[in-house]
Amino acid sequence: MSDLDLDYILDENKGFITFNQVKEAGIPYNAVAKKLEAGEIEKDERGVYRRPNVYVDELYTLQYRYSKGIYSLETALWLQGLSLRVPAAPVMSFPYGTNTKQIKEAGVNPVILRSNFEEGVVEVKTPGGQLVRAYEAERTLAECLRAVYKIDIQIIAPAFKTYVANGKIDFARLFRYAKMFKVEKKIQSYLEVLS
Repeated sequence: MSDLDLDYILDENKGFITFNQVKEAGIPYNAVAKKLEAGEIEKDERGVYRRPNVYVDELYTLQYRYSKGIYSLETALWLQGLSLRVPAAPVMSFPYGTNTKQIKEAGVNPVILRSNFEEGVVEVKTPGGQLVRAYEAERTLAECLRAVYKIDIQIIAPAFKTYVANGKIDFARLFRYAKMFKVEKKIQSYLEVLS
């Protein structure tokens, strides 16, 4: 019975399973241990397992390891399909007070936010097909314009162009975030150039 449950969860999660999912499903851990021993699954990292033939999804495993983290800035642009440039290091936002020492050691570029941390969080698919949390397109575009982040114009300009070309512009949402991040004039400039 537990092998079937385990296989079902693996199938539903595109070949991945987490320790929390095993626990929630009431599957005894020895069922996981048997699959590990038989080579049917491999340990990606502590608490994350996958079938051997499944793409190693670093973005998924990083978010599992740092569950408070939300993909933001250049990484969110890329995940939202607004940038073709794969970020050299994934960028994740964390709530104020998060210790970033281990996060930085894992190769993640952390951003600490004092406010609006939970605002505009959506689930997006990674290239491996796993769902991760990232900021929605409008928030990401506005936030990238904040001078403090120094995001390259070669990333921002094409992202706005792609956003406008997609034809799903949500002006109300975009300007709400522009106001939140105090970048209304910059947003206006980009939209005027692209209109």
